[in-house]
Amino acid sequence: MKFNFKWMMSLFLAIILIYQTNVSCKAENIATPTDLLVQLNEASTITVKKSWFSFNKHYKVYVEGEKVGEMEGLYFNIFGERLVLKDLKGNVYGSEQQVKRFNVRLNRIAQVYNGADDPVGFIGEQVIRDFFRWGKTFHFYDTSFNEIAISKQRWFRIFSEYMIEDMNGEMLYKVKKKWSLFTTTYEITIYNSTILPVEQALFLTVILNSIDEVDENSE
Repeated sequence: MKFNFKWMMSLFLAIILIYQTNVSCKAENIATPTDLLVQLNEASTITVKKSWFSFNKHYKVYVEGEKVGEMEGLYFNIFGERLVLKDLKGNVYGSEQQVKRFNVRLNRIAQVYNGADDPVGFIGEQVIRDFFRWGKTFHFYDTSFNEIAISKQRWFRIFSEYMIEDMNGEMLYKVKKKWSLFTTTYEITIYNSTILPVEQALFLTVILNSIDEVDENSE
């Protein structure tokens, strides 16, 4: 049988080309993870954890036991710290930072930004202390200062629990503190994420825990 050098080289190059194509496809699948906001919006529950040994704002975000992102307090500008939501590669998907109040009934207001650093809304804290009510209520506003949702604390619970509702009383989220060893853990139950973005429920969770830590240190 006569050896055909050109035919063998063509076959060799074809095998290399097929191999490289398969490797490239596999590499592309690995390098294209599911978008963080897609993962959060498709979840029924989200878990947020902070280690007891963490002295700064550094929270880990889990969906179905898998770590999908982090929230971290970062120094931003002269106005102070900004809480940033990131995926595992460091891509920013949102942030919030305390700003000047525009409503006198609110004790504190945080402005919320998307991943492109565009303002998308506000979260306002209202502390209520009267004969009929006692506790904290959080108000969610769009960029035109229209209130779109409200969060109230549920009483007579072993661990703190907040319900987020729209202005018609429809349940959007439940934020509940859970018992956990060596971590501060919150579970967010998602009922409807179309009215209030899910990342704002995450920011509220960190705000609630920050308030608890301040209250504990002041005792």
